[in-house]
Amino acid sequence: MPDTYDTVRSILTSAFRVPEDEIRPERTLEQLDLDSLALTELVLVLHERFGVRIDGAYAARGTTVAQVADHLDALRAGTAASS
Repeated sequence: MPDTYDTVRSILTSAFRVPEDEIRPERTLEQLDLDSLALTELVLVLHERFGVRIDGAYAARGTTVAQVADHLDALRAGTAASS
């Protein structure tokens, strides 16, 4: 997760202007002030960056940054369940 987490963190700071010191693994996307439009954009940015399609449940406001990174790792490893 460290590389994936760092990439997600970088995307949040550069594309969504979330202050770096606010991003921690246990913080939810809602706590980082991402609204529904930002979540949709995040899914697209992550798809472009990682080449995998994120399940909508992992781009919800209650999802933590760590859960997003873990889901990306699972998708990239081919171990995530399809919905």
